[in-house]
Amino acid sequence: FFWYLYQNIKKHTYKYCTIIISEYFCFFLNVTQSKSVLKMVTAGYFLFFCIVRILSARSSAFVVPHNRQHIKSTAVLSGQNIESPADELTIAFTREKGKNYKIHDAVAANPILSMLDAKVNLVDLPCIRHAEGDDHENLLRYASKSNIEEFDYVIITSPEAAKVFGEAFRGDFYTSETKIAAVGKATKKALAEFDLEVDFVPSKATGETLAAELPALPDARVCNVLYPASAKAPDTIRDGLQAREAANFEMTRLNVYDTVPATFTDEQMNLFDDIDVACFGSPSAVKAWLQNVDVFLGTEGLSEEERRVVGNNGGVMAACIGTTTARECLESGRWEPNHIYYTKNKPGVDS
Repeated sequence: FFWYLYQNIKKHTYKYCTIIISEYFCFFLNVTQSKSVLKMVTAGYFLFFCIVRILSARSSAFVVPHNRQHIKSTAVLSGQNIESPADELTIAFTREKGKNYKIHDAVAANPILSMLDAKVNLVDLPCIRHAEGDDHENLLRYASKSNIEEFDYVIITSPEAAKVFGEAFRGDFYTSETKIAAVGKATKKALAEFDLEVDFVPSKATGETLAAELPALPDARVCNVLYPASAKAPDTIRDGLQAREAANFEMTRLNVYDTVPATFTDEQMNLFDDIDVACFGSPSAVKAWLQNVDVFLGTEGLSEEERRVVGNNGGVMAACIGTTTARECLESGRWEPNHIYYTKNKPGVDS
């Protein structure tokens, strides 16, 4: 009985599962009429197990809508019916070279992929590379204990900013009274590689939450903040700190690095025909992806309005690290809203 149920779950033949569960529910009701506590507990456990298995099997992620001829199977993402190839699934990672190992491992270990009964290919297509920002030299001027102690906090909102900051300060920060605030676990880990201890991490890994929760100084004293950031980072931190009426923050922003779009080779562009899902870790990666898609399709000479065609994104599902990146996909006009996946409550690579 249970083997038959398991096989139907594995094959996603849910109409048969529904029948089985209905029959088993009747069995459960009959068992409750008996005086055997063991039978009642066992029946309840297996009923719960069956329901959980079906719900988890229907909660698929990283599955793509695609316009190819060999579409055969249907999976479910965020309550939407999404078609995907039954034989093969190709997932592209767009972070800089050498920074995709963590998400590689996470995706490869995802139990949902094994349910798809498909071959999964993981490929690296770095969409951005980093370059020094206009304020990089200014950061070096702060790289001493006496200068950095002008600030009460240093806010770090990305692993790359952590790397730039760590390389600039080396051993000069350790005896400083200045505290470090990191936006999330990945950034905290990047700082730890330079033996820099983080004093504050917000409850949610977003700039909005960090700005809202950063501890203020007592007695409404001015809290001076240094913010080494990407030149393309929005003013989320500044706006969030200024919006806190009960606190008094003064922020110095330094654009210490910049993200530059990577240009795909012909070999990389030929992969567009095979890719089902693109994983994006930043709005810059989304923009760079679309620029390369335009070159591939020969539409780079068209106006922005003419290129804003739903589906004109390389034919991929967008899996985003958080809301900011997902918003960039949506505002580009190239994706249907239900073709963009992101983790709302717990952004990050792990999610």
